[in-house]
Amino acid sequence: MKKFVLPILISAFLLTSCATLFTGSTDNITINSEPEGAMILVEGIELGRTPATVTVKRPGLGNKTVTLQLEGYEDRVFILQKEFNVIALLNFGGFVGWIVDIATGAVMKYNPKNYDMKLRPKNTTYRLEELPLDNRGRYIVPSVNETIIIDSIGHGYSLVFTG
Repeated sequence: MKKFVLPILISAFLLTSCATLFTGSTDNITINSEPEGAMILVEGIELGRTPATVTVKRPGLGNKTVTLQLEGYEDRVFILQKEFNVIALLNFGGFVGWIVDIATGAVMKYNPKNYDMKLRPKNTTYRLEELPLDNRGRYIVPSVNETIIIDSIGHGYSLVFTG
C-alpha cells in the first residue's frame, strides 16, 4: 500500500491545474463611464450599467471585447487587457494542468481591473429649415457642451461657438 502513496502524490501534483485552483477562472472588473448609466456588454451579453463591477470569465489565450452603449452617445468598444498568470507556472511539467488552466482561461488574468471611459456624443445632422432662430435671425444648433450659431454672411455661412 505504501508503495502506491508516492506515485499517487506525484501524479496528483503533476496533474493539478494550479492557476485554476489558486486564483479561480474569473476576475472582477470595475467599469465607469462619463456620463454614467451606459449599458455594459461583454461579448454581446449585457452585464449591467456603469458604474459597476462585473464578473468576467478569464480569457485564456483569447480576448474579451467590452462595449458601452448609452442613448445619444457613440458606442465605446475596447478589449480588456490581460497578462500571464504567473501562478500557472506551478504546473511545472504537468501537461494536464496546463490544459486545464488554458481551457478555464486561468492561464491569463485581467490587468488592469479598473476602466474609466469617456463617452462621446453622437454626431447629429440637422436640416437648416428645422433649426430654431435666435433674436438676430441666426440658426441655433443644439449641442451637449456649447451652443453653435450659424450666421449667413455674403455667399456663405459662419459658425460661432459659444459656451
